[in-house]
Amino acid sequence: MITKPVIPLVVIVPILVVVLVCYIISVLRRKSNTGLKVLAILRISIMVLLAFLTNLRIMDKKYDAKVEMKNLDVLFVVDTTISMWAEDYKGSKTRMRGVLHDTEYIIDELSGSNFGLIRFDNRSQILAPFTQDHETVKDAFTTIKEPDIYYARGSSLNVSYDDMESLLLSSNQKDERMTILFYITDGEITDESELRSFKELEQYVDAGAVLGYGTTKGGKMKYGDYGNYVQDPEKGKDAISSIDETNLKKVASDLDIEYIHMTDTSKVAYLLESIKNGSSLTMEKSDSVSYEDTYFYYVIPLLIMLVLELVLFVRKGRL
Repeated sequence: MITKPVIPLVVIVPILVVVLVCYIISVLRRKSNTGLKVLAILRISIMVLLAFLTNLRIMDKKYDAKVEMKNLDVLFVVDTTISMWAEDYKGSKTRMRGVLHDTEYIIDELSGSNFGLIRFDNRSQILAPFTQDHETVKDAFTTIKEPDIYYARGSSLNVSYDDMESLLLSSNQKDERMTILFYITDGEITDESELRSFKELEQYVDAGAVLGYGTTKGGKMKYGDYGNYVQDPEKGKDAISSIDETNLKKVASDLDIEYIHMTDTSKVAYLLESIKNGSSLTMEKSDSVSYEDTYFYYVIPLLIMLVLELVLFVRKGRL
């Protein structure tokens, strides 16, 4: 059980206390018998309490609630090497800024699906296994930070393969599920490794896309707190990172999904519509905690008592 007050307690409590005290003083000054005074004070006390509880907005936790879900497992695999902070998305924005904006849009558009997240730079890491809790996945995206320049060891697209295989297999073991993959990178390989084939994973992927970020002209990469740019040690000047669409198209071909060069969120809109049209809805137990408002338990008797007070006022000419 949690509370989410509509009006802050530091505001509403003094107001209700003042109302109650003023009314009690007014009742005590009346020339009427003690029984009627006690009854009047009791009525206003109950109304003040009900008003307080209504404003408090008490919410009950609900577990394993039945919710309408899409039969989709959506896996994001995101390149977090330093080149993804190159400043060539929509002008001078970083590629990663575009990634965070676009993936949030995808999550919202495919709401009701299960989502998973893998990030990779020098190593691969599962930030979120498949879950129905969209906020958990969005929060996982916010943990993605630019790698330390001294930690970076070059880029390879092969690093995420094993974690991808693990989550894709887990999705395929479920009955009547569609597995959607969004492989997100600039396609650069700078550690002299050879791009491996992703063909073996194609059997586990029903739809999705390789989303490519960056430009052929390329962009510089800031690092640290002082706005310095990554340097090219061979040329002695700012390093430039450029998109490698050859690698991106090769991965897309292996996985038998589309390649989309992302320059704007709208680029992926048609694909999301196609995925939604091909999905179905099922009633499933949610693995996330939901909250149910209980204010109506208090607001209904409060309204009834207010109506009764109005009737008494009309009959007696006073509260």
